[in-house]
Amino acid sequence: MWPGRTTPKKNPSGKDAPERTGECALLQAVNVTRAGVFMAWREGQDLLVPVSQQQAPMRNGQFYVVYVMQDPQGKMIGSTKLHRYLSEDATPLKPREKVDLMIVSETDMGYKAIINNSHLGLLFKNEVFKTFKPGDKTTGYIKSIREDRKINLALELHDRSAQDELADRIIQFLRDRGGESRLTDYSPPQAIYKQFGVSKGKYKKALGRLYKKRLIEVSQEKITLL
Repeated sequence: MWPGRTTPKKNPSGKDAPERTGECALLQAVNVTRAGVFMAWREGQDLLVPVSQQQAPMRNGQFYVVYVMQDPQGKMIGSTKLHRYLSEDATPLKPREKVDLMIVSETDMGYKAIINNSHLGLLFKNEVFKTFKPGDKTTGYIKSIREDRKINLALELHDRSAQDELADRIIQFLRDRGGESRLTDYSPPQAIYKQFGVSKGKYKKALGRLYKKRLIEVSQEKITLL
């Protein structure tokens, strides 16, 4: 056992910390030493992230997504240098494939995420209308694979069946409110996402389809069911 804290602390997710190598988890730094940083891990045992395995200097009390592995001596250690152990090459993933995601960090472009505990990809900021924190888990899709084989992610896919389902929900939303809604295509993206769980662009397309079918009337102030 690595000599870390003596007071046991559970994984902040409320679940058991990973027991096997090759898994990722959100862990809290509880003891910063010259050898590295000890993370709250299993009952009565901490996990060391050596200095050489830190993507950036780690701070006591902060939470980090850590990759669990064995060192050459067979001891369990962690690393925040996820790119060393998780593939950024899309193989064998395919476009439009549904995947499990764990958020790693926020970047200028969006959110870096772990895919199926094996790959790294990016959710672009202009397509995410909720706030994620490191360790948050959600489902998503392989949006596209770039020429360099890196992976672009999406929280939703824009297919015809999804558009029809959204249009039906908008109609029902209007009926439940007496035929009118103040949630127009001029509304903030956050308000649209909160109500329907979709981007503003997708919502505007659904309104456009309903308008062409003469099912709704649209103004800057409100939407009216016809």
